[in-house]
Amino acid sequence: YEVYEKIAPHFSHTRYKPWPHVVKFLESLEPYSIVGDIGCGNGKYLSVVKNLITIGTDRSFNLSSIAAEKNPNSSVF
Repeated sequence: YEVYEKIAPHFSHTRYKPWPHVVKFLESLEPYSIVGDIGCGNGKYLSVVKNLITIGTDRSFNLSSIAAEKNPNSSVF
């Protein structure tokens, strides 16, 4: 876990493009569905679909901080 704390900014910078199959899945959900992203990392999926209620969590404090900053309309811890 210490590694992710140290490399969080670089990791986040290199993990920015959502995978198409995940986006397709998120788009298939009913509007205002609640989505929990466990191990959300930098939160790249939390704001892909605007009409979902998203909650993200990650073991890395630094990555979850980045996710919260990038996704102010999501709950991240």
